[in-house]
Amino acid sequence: MAPSVSHPRAFLRTEHFRRLWKYASVSVISTLVTQAVLFLTYHVWNVGPAVECNVIATVVSAVPAYFLNRRWTWGKKGRSDIWGEIVPFWAIALIAMVLSTVAVGVAAHNADRIAHGSLERALVVNGANLFTYGVLWTARYFILNRFLFGTRAATSPNSAVVEQAGRDSGPGVVTGPATATTDVAGEGAVVQLSEPAGTETVDPAV
Repeated sequence: MAPSVSHPRAFLRTEHFRRLWKYASVSVISTLVTQAVLFLTYHVWNVGPAVECNVIATVVSAVPAYFLNRRWTWGKKGRSDIWGEIVPFWAIALIAMVLSTVAVGVAAHNADRIAHGSLERALVVNGANLFTYGVLWTARYFILNRFLFGTRAATSPNSAVVEQAGRDSGPGVVTGPATATTDVAGEGAVVQLSEPAGTETVDPAV
């Protein structure tokens, strides 16, 4: 009984679980923004048809979702990579928007058969958007984690650790060029330093 209990507890302490619940939190925020904008533009303000309001709501919610996921969920800093992050993210958002817009259009077209008022019609439209977002939730996480934000640049952590190792070695050690490898598949960058065969230790007293 003990191993079966300890294994889930160990998973709760992993970086992957922390990243997953952060992604889930951002998804909740994004969903609330999407639902609110869609309901307001379609039911309250009557901006246009359901499909147009769904496009507006999806675009509005995608902006905070990008920055929150990049900075908070995956901890990426600095300027965004246009071709490596921004363009793929908006391509994913575009695909999700097309699928949800189709679902919303079908729901709006058939809403009169199951809804008896404008409020119920709006709830059917919002429900179609929410259902589509839920279906795409897992696939979106896998793509963001595997191809956009989950990878770590190998040069940045390596250079920092190599520089620190050079300072810690002191003036009495002469070393050749160290080699560094980075493990990006696990819970962060793990750097291993190895010295070449020609490493020599110099006695300061000589």
